[in-house]
Amino acid sequence: MNKATQKIIAISAALLLVIILTVSAGLAMNDIYTKQSESSSARFVSKAFSLPAANVNGKSIKYDRFLQTRDAVRKFINSDAGKDVGATMPPEKELNENILEQLIRQKLVESLAEEKGISVSNDEVSETFNEVAAQAASTTESTITEYLQDNYGWNEQNFRDYVLKPALLEQKVASEVGTEADPYAMENLLLANRQKPEVVVYLRFE
Repeated sequence: MNKATQKIIAISAALLLVIILTVSAGLAMNDIYTKQSESSSARFVSKAFSLPAANVNGKSIKYDRFLQTRDAVRKFINSDAGKDVGATMPPEKELNENILEQLIRQKLVESLAEEKGISVSNDEVSETFNEVAAQAASTTESTITEYLQDNYGWNEQNFRDYVLKPALLEQKVASEVGTEADPYAMENLLLANRQKPEVVVYLRFE
């Protein structure tokens, strides 16, 4: 086999590989946006291409983040802690919609916080985390690390980033926006902003 033939074979093999990868990625993307797939290929593609589940004011909510949240919610509902509080698994469509709406809400709150110059420091998050950990230690035999892993599949940093920081930020924004005369000002503002064209949802729940 001469060098020219070898070169042609190598190029053909490379093109075939590109075609296979492109088709596989395309199929995975279709499953992501129409079926909210959680297969290993869908997870890989969503991370590799940073695929968005939605976009809020120019900021993406990554599909991978949607999956992480759904994984945690499912794990909690099926955990002993979830059973203790009577948590039940909703229909898949309802579960997906609720999770995405919560992530959209967090982005909307972040946008309001930026407009008003409100932020949450790492020290504030750490202080709240320590309070939660102390409370957990008084009510369960597990450490906070064990509790998070067993019931959510999270580590401490996940809990800080996905729960504590957004919650603290929302509290601050609510205090700034709300008034005694209008205690629902925050919710009304979030609802109005949710309806704006700057909020784009890419997932289709069927």
